[in-house]
Formats: sequence, structure tokens, C-alpha cells
Amino acid sequence: MLAALAAAAVLAGVLAGARTPPAALAGGVAALGVALGLARPAWGLGAALAVAMLAPFLVVPQRFGVQPPVLDLIVAATVASTAIRAIGGRPASRRRWNQIPRWLLIVVALGATLPLAAGAAAFGALSDGEGAQLAMKMSLYALAPAVAAVWWQGARSLGALSALITVAAAVQAGAAIVLHLAGAAGIQFLESLGTAGYPTTGVARFLPDQVTPRATGLLVDPNVLGVTLAAALPFGLTWIGSGQRRSALGLAAVALIGGALALTVSRASWIACAAGLLVWLALVRPRLAAAAAAVLGLAVATAPLEPFERIRQGLLGEDRSAALRLGEIREAFRVIGRFPLLGVGYGDAPHPDIFAGVSNAWLWLAERAGVFAALTHLALLCGSAQAAVKTAAVDPALRPLLASLTAFAVAGVFDHHIVSFPHVVFLVGGLVGLVVAHASRTASSPA
Repeated sequence: MLAALAAAAVLAGVLAGARTPPAALAGGVAALGVALGLARPAWGLGAALAVAMLAPFLVVPQRFGVQPPVLDLIVAATVASTAIRAIGGRPASRRRWNQIPRWLLIVVALGATLPLAAGAAAFGALSDGEGAQLAMKMSLYALAPAVAAVWWQGARSLGALSALITVAAAVQAGAAIVLHLAGAAGIQFLESLGTAGYPTTGVARFLPDQVTPRATGLLVDPNVLGVTLAAALPFGLTWIGSGQRRSALGLAAVALIGGALALTVSRASWIACAAGLLVWLALVRPRLAAAAAAVLGLAVATAPLEPFERIRQGLLGEDRSAALRLGEIREAFRVIGRFPLLGVGYGDAPHPDIFAGVSNAWLWLAERAGVFAALTHLALLCGSAQAAVKTAAVDPALRPLLASLTAFAVAGVFDHHIVSFPHVVFLVGGLVGLVVAHASRTASSPA
């Protein structure tokens, strides 16, 4: 471990003297993350989580034919190290794998295989290299639930996870607020990150009126920022009421996350956040949660406030954005009907009369990798939710996990990011693995 960290430090120092600051930072993070993934896979998962929530588009500064994203390298190193330990057959490693429910391993295997099959079929028809690369990425990130479940370490893992997510989300929210309020200066800063791999075009995001700006932070897309913050909020809430110092930190984190979430102007993220919070409350105070849901529903239906009016317009399909999404859904069923088994792949559509793109996670996945891929992802979410619900009543540690998973799933109804952005796929998959591992082992432990 010390040797790996020393090597990473030396490489980071060399990069710092030879590259621009953003590129040097990306190289240093890559070196450190890969070292952690190989030497301590559990720490590698933590490093990947931090990168996914803070700066997922960092790329390796040196080009070796390709320039892979830093997150890809960290996750690949962690997966490789986990596989090597499993093949080595150490007793501790065998025990970890034997404790994972078999249904999860089967679903993960299918989730990793189907994108590869879809990518191979599309590549054979179109020779689309970029689409094939994305298919391989999706296959890699589909392994996240199993890897996370293997390295679950009980309450210690959940405590570290909660702290890491809360802090990372608060930092991301703070950056999003500052960059948003900075206006043109914030846009220039984001564009200056091009040497680290960040997009340099289309950084400024607006509502369809092309006037109202939207916060993006370092996650590029306001909807991606929104769903990430919405899923992180339940972890921040767990700090409130856990002592004076932690409560103060929790309140500060929740305020930052809530403020940035509002600035994204992402209706799907707002709804996802509300659903996650209602689930979190229902596991503690069911009657209060039911009353809150009724009040919130009434407010959405009748309150003359702009946020509620925007949500009403979206749900009723009364604005331009919602109308486009309804059109996408109709087109998605047509595409899925023509390519039901393996979809059209992750690259360009195979025919000019096909538009592959829809604002729903499972329709998007069915378009790209086939109906069975979409059903596999749904089975992953439903299985983990069922496992969590059974033990959440007796184990408070599962409440923020289940609430966060609910936020991701609800966001998937209105947008495709949880299955199309690799770093969000990793976040959802890692959360699923931890939920299933903790729930199954809590249920099997003696009372």
C-alpha cells in the first residue's frame, strides 16, 4: 500500500511540473485512484465515488492511443483487483463472495453481458468504434453492485459512505452555487478545464426560453447535477440530530445541497428529491409522511407558485420540453419494436429514419441494448428495494440508502441519466450493492 501511494505521489509530482494545473490534477488523481484500487479495492471504491460526485469528466493527461477518463481507470483497477483476489481463492475472499445473494450475481452478470452483446452487434453492422467503447464502459460499470457488495464492511462502511457522500455533495453544491452566481466568470472557469477533459462547448445551460440560466457545477448537465444532489440529500439529513457538531455540519450541507438543487431548475430532480425525502420520512414517521405527501400533492395541483406551476406543466405536457418528451416516448416504442433483442447499440442509429433518444431510463436502455437489458436493470432496482424494505424497520442505517435509491429511480422515470452517464451508472450500482449486502447480512445475523 505504501509503495503504491509513493509511486502515485512521484507520478503526480512529475505531472505537476510538466502539465497545466488542470491536467496535472487529473493525472495525480488518476495515479492515486489506480494505486488505491489495486492495493485496497475498498479504498478504490471510495476514490471512485469521490471522483464521480466531484469531477467525473477528468481524463488522463497523456494520450496512449486513447485518453480514458480517470474514473474508468479507477473502477477498472478496483474491479481487476477484486477479480484477482477472488481467483486467488483466499478464504476471506471466498467468504465475501459467498455472502452475496445469488440473484444479485446473476442480475449483475446479465447487466454486464447484454451491453457487450448490443455493442458487438452494432459494431458489426456500422463499425462504430465510439459506440463500442461506450458499450464496454457500460459493461464495466454494470459490475459495480457486485464489487460494492464484496467490499461491504458493515456499519463502518455505511458510516464512511454517509460522510463521503455528504461532504462530496456539499462541496459540489458549493461549487455549483459559486459558478452559477459568478455568471460569465464561472463559464470561463469551466471552459478552462478543457485540458483536464471537460467539455468546452455548451457549458452555459438555460431553460427553453434561452434566458433563465441553470446551475451545472462540475457535472456538466443541470439534470445530472440535480439527481446527484437529490440522491445525496438523505445522507446529509442523517447527520441532523446526531450531536451538536454533526447536526451543525448536517444543516450546512443540507442548505448547500438544497440551494444548488433549486438553481438547477430541474423538475425531474425536484420530484426525485421529494420522493426520496418522503421515503426517508415514511421509514421513521409513516403517518407524517402520508400527510406530507398529501399536502405536497395538493400544493403541486393548486399552488400558484412558479416551481409548482412548472411541475404541473411538465406532468400535463403543457410546455415545449414536456411535449418533446412525449414525442420521444412514442418514437422509443417504435424503435424498440424494430430492435427488441439487442437494441440499436450505444452509438449512431443504424438507419436515418431512427431517432434513438428518450427521457426515460428504461426506454433508453431498451432502445440501446434491448428489452432484456431494461428488465435486468429494473430487476436490480426492485430486488434491492425489496431487500431493504424488509430490514429497514429494524436497521436505521438502511433508511438513507433506500431514500437515495428511490430518488435515483424516480429520476429515471423522467430522464435517462442513471443508465446513460457512466459515473451515474456507477453511483446507482454501488448504492444497490451496498443496500443488498447490508440488508441480506443484517437479515441473516442473529437477533
